[in-house]
Amino acid sequence: MRKRSVGINVRVSVTEKRKMTLMAKRCGLSLSEYLRQRTLGYEPGGHPPKEVFDVLDKIDEMAENCQPSAGAKITACADEIRDLLIGGN
Repeated sequence: MRKRSVGINVRVSVTEKRKMTLMAKRCGLSLSEYLRQRTLGYEPGGHPPKEVFDVLDKIDEMAENCQPSAGAKITACADEIRDLLIGGN
């Protein structure tokens, strides 16, 4: 059975639409999906670019070449950054 969708027209100013479109792009969502999530009470977050995680992986590699105690601290910091970026606790 086909799922039906119903459109809702919303009037906003040009500035408001520009802001919403920008926020949707930052989150990697279409404007419609961004508005759906906001309407349902979610706060969509942006996704960091892949390069951020590449840098964190490089930090992990460097930590492996450090003294064990320093390497463990560096790795712990990189893990904490990863958790913050992906919404972990």
